[in-house]
Order: sequence, then structure tokens, then C-alpha cells
Amino acid sequence: MIVVLGRPGLSERSTLDRLAGRIAVAAAAAPARVELVGSIGDDAEGDAVVVELGRAGIGHAAVLRDSAARTPRGDDAEAPLPRLDAADIELGLQYLSECRVLVVAEALDDAALRAAADGAAYHSAQLVIIRDPGREQSVELPAGATLLERPEEDAGAFARLVGGYAAQLEAGRAPAEAWHDALADTGWEQAPASEL
Repeated sequence: MIVVLGRPGLSERSTLDRLAGRIAVAAAAAPARVELVGSIGDDAEGDAVVVELGRAGIGHAAVLRDSAARTPRGDDAEAPLPRLDAADIELGLQYLSECRVLVVAEALDDAALRAAADGAAYHSAQLVIIRDPGREQSVELPAGATLLERPEEDAGAFARLVGGYAAQLEAGRAPAEAWHDALADTGWEQAPASEL
């Protein structure tokens, strides 16, 4: 099973949005079994997110409802995001009996990222971490973890790439082969090694 960790939201058209939601949808369409661990607001938008997760076939037993924040909708950058701290992540990952691939779909504080890495190690899962552009990684990651930088634009195509990569990993493909196949499936091309 693929576990996507993050805070999903809604687009202006009431579809799943934010990177966690988009990656979960892409992985489920691959097709793969997907569970979302994260948080949403305790509001009407949060109710809609749960409905959309169900419609997409994405499990959501470990989604926290935070009454102190709003579920993100569209470009609403003003609202505080629902909390997602180390204790929430530890608890959410304990709800799940299986995890082959853990995708950390957004920047987390150091303690929360350590909790995610520990959860992946506990489940013997492949770990995929997405960081914000230009942000340095201060937590030492386990060997074999995949670290990706979220692009400034075209989050939809990036989410499809990550979802496809996670599905390939979940199917037992080696990371290099999984990455190659996910790139081919989405039409992306890998930069030459001299540009990396």
C-alpha cells in the first residue's frame, strides 16, 4: 500500500487539491492501494475532502480533523493550515497495518519529518520526500530515500509523476527502474547527468 502524508485541500472546482491530494489521486489511478495520513479542517471543506477521497478510492482512516484551522481551498494562502506534527504522524502511521511506500508530500518540521522517516523504517517502506524549492534538508534521511524538489509550476504534472513513481515502487520495482518508467508514463525527460 502507498501512504501519502500531507494536508489535502479542495480546488475551486471542489476536486482534491494540494500536492498530497493530487499525488494520492494519481497513485490510486495507477492503480494502487492508497491511504492518506494527514489533517484537514473540521469544516464543510474538510467534509468534502473526505467525500472526494472516498470517491477516488483513497483510504482516509488516519486523517485528523483540526478545529483550529480551515481546510485549504484554492489559492487561500491566508488560512492557517491544519496541524500536522510528529505525534499526529506517529499516531496516523500506527493506524495502518501495511505501508510499502511512504510519500511525504509537503515540507514538515524536523520532528515531524523524523517521525515520518521512523514510520517508514518501522514498516520497511520506501520513503519519498518532497521538499520546497531552495529549502535545505536538515534531517538525515535513511539510505535509499528519494528526495524530490517540488517545482514552482505545474503541480499537476509533478503529482502524476510522483504518484506513478510511488505505484511503481509499490509494485516492487527498483527505484531507478521505477523512476525511469514513471518519467516515460508522464512524458517527462530526465535532465542529462551534467545538469544534475
